[in-house]
Amino acid sequence: MTERIGPYLVDRRLGVGGMGVVYAAHDEALQRPVALKVISPQLADDEEFRTRFVREARAMASLDSPHVVRVYAHGETDGQLWIATQLVPDGDLGTMLRRSGAPAPSQAVDLIAQVASGLADAHAAGLVHRDIKPANVLLKRTASTASGFTAYLADFGIARRAGGDHTGLTQGVVGTPSYMAPELHTGGEAGIASDIYSLGCLLWSTLVGHAPFSGTSDYQVVSAHLEQPVPQLDGDSLEVREINRVLRTAMAKDPGARHRDAAALRDDLRTVQRMVDEAPTAVRAAAAPAPARRSRLPILAAAGVVVLALLGWVVWRVLSPGPEAERVTSPPEVSESTSTSEPTTDPTSDPTSDPPSTPPSTPSSTPSGDVTKEQRATALASFEEALLTQPAVTPESAACVARSVVDEVGLPAMIEQGFFDADFAYVDQDLADKPEMKAALTTAALSCVIP
Repeated sequence: MTERIGPYLVDRRLGVGGMGVVYAAHDEALQRPVALKVISPQLADDEEFRTRFVREARAMASLDSPHVVRVYAHGETDGQLWIATQLVPDGDLGTMLRRSGAPAPSQAVDLIAQVASGLADAHAAGLVHRDIKPANVLLKRTASTASGFTAYLADFGIARRAGGDHTGLTQGVVGTPSYMAPELHTGGEAGIASDIYSLGCLLWSTLVGHAPFSGTSDYQVVSAHLEQPVPQLDGDSLEVREINRVLRTAMAKDPGARHRDAAALRDDLRTVQRMVDEAPTAVRAAAAPAPARRSRLPILAAAGVVVLALLGWVVWRVLSPGPEAERVTSPPEVSESTSTSEPTTDPTSDPTSDPPSTPPSTPSSTPSGDVTKEQRATALASFEEALLTQPAVTPESAACVARSVVDEVGLPAMIEQGFFDADFAYVDQDLADKPEMKAALTTAALSCVIP
């Protein structure tokens, strides 16, 4: 029987994030598809959160921008808070970068110029986003743009009114460390300038395929944002020099030295776009490259060998390794090709391990007993996505294996061994010195693949 939530018929579940579950649904009255986010009960039961949810949903619904995901409606049905938004069909920027690598410079500049345009509209409406990252940029294929996509800024779940109150649930540093402005790491307040910095980080990521600074812990990433120079592209052509100038301005350590607003950054990018269109040049990152993509996932390869010996060719076909990136980041709230207005894992993306209104907890700083349900859900979704890259693995078997392994080994132990990064995204590891993981994966394969 088809489930109904408010005026919407639920089609299928798209994903689970820090704030709740997102479904693809159908608006019967207006005959259009929507992304329907149902807020988790623990948040919906919090009166302060409910007040903030309604206030921000109304603010978002008032936004009319071609580059911001539209909010259609919000409400409550049988105690369930929900919000219905535009359903964007072609994935998110974080997933695109992970699967296809960085696009051509002209495409990258066009995409971020579109995002800057949406951000300018949000700022004009008095909203500060506070969590700009690849997973929060949704894409729709189109022939009318230089990039081949229309970009939509999504997931304003932790946005707030510029100059508005930030008491209770809105207190604290909120965002994704890899894309947060330096001042936010030292107690500064989020505003237009910090959004500009994040957009500069997003530009770099789209040009080269990875975040501007990396590290094995949040501390290292934060220190890099505070102390290391703005990364620059290698080359001396006019367009490369101009792109580097935009990066230096947008990512300046001093907020006052950045573009004055998102519209100025958009205009700067459009100027660069014309230069790149007129004289396209290959762009190479001067900074250390991102870790090379592996042709095999060690955790799955090891399991494949063990299971092959135990179960034969059929199980090997289910668990045998295939090409995939070293780090698997959950797409925004979805595990399929259709995207919604909130990433799981956030993104990017990115990037949403905690309810967005509280400072995100990270593996490097999370005590073993303090892993939340939302963080566990984000980690499981990312692990499942890694398993689904393997030939013939079904969503059901991937979910079963992921749950079994996490239950057997424990999420805190997997975090300590490096299987999840600061955003609770799965990171592939060599299992040579991890016998417990080998055993857990073999047991999971036996029970989930051939029960």
